[in-house]
Amino acid sequence: MKQARIIVMALSGMLFFLTGRAQTDTVSHQRDSSVEAETDPTTLFFQQNEKIAAGSWKKISLLTKTRKTILLSSFLNDPEKMYADHVLADLDNDGKKELLVTNFTGGAHCCDEIYIFKNTAPNKYQHAAKVFAGHTLITEKKEFVYTFYEQFGYFFTCYACGLTDTTDEAPIDVKAITLDYSKGKLLVSPGDQELRSVINDNLGKLSEHPYEKLDEEIPMDNGLRKEFAMNLAVFYYSFGKKLPETQQLFNKYYKFPDARKVWSAFVKQLQDMKKDNDF
Repeated sequence: MKQARIIVMALSGMLFFLTGRAQTDTVSHQRDSSVEAETDPTTLFFQQNEKIAAGSWKKISLLTKTRKTILLSSFLNDPEKMYADHVLADLDNDGKKELLVTNFTGGAHCCDEIYIFKNTAPNKYQHAAKVFAGHTLITEKKEFVYTFYEQFGYFFTCYACGLTDTTDEAPIDVKAITLDYSKGKLLVSPGDQELRSVINDNLGKLSEHPYEKLDEEIPMDNGLRKEFAMNLAVFYYSFGKKLPETQQLFNKYYKFPDARKVWSAFVKQLQDMKKDNDF
């Protein structure tokens, strides 16, 4: 099931947040009494695909999202893109290679961004999509696994805080969606009935946790509200971006006194995400 793979990939993506930016490229694990390095899939993608020779950067023109034409050399040498890298790869197997640019914007717990430009003519590319934050994983099948952990990292809690549930009936980890590039767009892989059931079950279990009143000076809980938000975000994007239906789900399970405040914060975060992401 595709959504099951999403959950597995989301767990893999979390290694990035736990190990820190300095270890973005590798994750160490024990195997046969020796330590091996497993390279991050996105890093592998940018290492293994075709590069444009630096001497040719000034021959490549880009049409940005704001309809401004600039040279690839200017785009990659922008001071705000100190960690930029690029590749050419045919994402949708149509015989034309897209130009992808990845960059780390800097700052605590933030932010990775990936730009996708479609080829429109020889040496010409046009903005097709962008994903921001969420340490997007690019799989061998050229799918983009986007996790909501960065976007909701501080949702009424600290970034490293997470709800602890060690019981056998603990909620299943749901915090990511899969995006597929097709015909110049990034499309969210639709959810199925199993994913819908998992999210409903998760929210039901979360609703059974005791209410934790927020401190007025430092409004942080134990991660409960963050778990609600990430499940709701996956639901929203996986089932047609229907806000009324998402709110109905929220109202069904979030019965705590600050429901109006939490829902408003969730909607605002969705709006902020839409400004920086094209999916």
